[in-house]
Amino acid sequence: MIVKDQYEKIDVFAIYWIGGKTYFYGFSKGYNGLLAYNAKDVEIIDPVMTGDFVFYDDGVFFKPLIEEKLLDDLVEGDEIAYKRFLEILKEEGRKE
Repeated sequence: MIVKDQYEKIDVFAIYWIGGKTYFYGFSKGYNGLLAYNAKDVEIIDPVMTGDFVFYDDGVFFKPLIEEKLLDDLVEGDEIAYKRFLEILKEEGRKE
């Protein structure tokens, strides 16, 4: 899935719901982690979620985020978690 904010296109790795609102987690240039985007503030460019996703805690997440317990660390911008997640994406052919 790809969304676009006012600055860039963003690969989405999770969709979750809080208080009746929809949010996406995705990578943004210049931040080594996942950022949350309110669905009202982005345009959906490609609605297809590719890869292995699981339902977890009021959302649908890219499975390695949950299996490898990377989600919280990536939201906090942890460099080690970021490097590990990039390795996973490369292994799956999602990043060069």
